[in-house]
Amino acid sequence: MSSVSLVHVVQDIDSGLFLCPCDGDVGFTKLLKDAGPFDDVESAIETAMFIVGPHFTVFSFYRVACIN
Repeated sequence: MSSVSLVHVVQDIDSGLFLCPCDGDVGFTKLLKDAGPFDDVESAIETAMFIVGPHFTVFSFYRVACIN
């Protein structure tokens, strides 16, 4: 069985780096696979405005997790 959820990832347009939220803090990563997903778009935008400023983009996509 699998579970599907909508997640959001933020990319800084100027640097090309992705935000990586972890344990209440936010870092940056070069790789999309290491980017931290946000569960809702509002949190992604709010965090991006605070950390990056106005030059960011949010990608939204479905994540599929296999549940055994």
